[in-house]
Amino acid sequence: MPPGVNGGQAYLRGTRERLEKAMAPESLVVLPHGLRLVVSTLREEDQAFRCSVFEANVREEEMLSYRVISDGFEAVTCLEAQTGAYNYAMRVYPAFADQMKKPPYLIWRGPM
Repeated sequence: MPPGVNGGQAYLRGTRERLEKAMAPESLVVLPHGLRLVVSTLREEDQAFRCSVFEANVREEEMLSYRVISDGFEAVTCLEAQTGAYNYAMRVYPAFADQMKKPPYLIWRGPM
């Protein structure tokens, strides 16, 4: 499970400005009702890259929630790991596949 995530869910509270800074810098796609798919990327101690796919949602004015969709994309290169996450997101959300941004993505460690 990515850092900062407990049981597949992570919640952040704060001002709109703080939440915007915590949000991933870019989204794969924005789904109906403002829900976003985002990818986190970490470099592991063994030098492999690991990506997770999250649904990110700003709830009310002062809460941002993340739900892990999948966290099993590991590869030798960052681009390979991100491509694995992208391909998975396309399979899980096929209706939005043509709208998804292809990798590479800016590095975002995930919710902290």
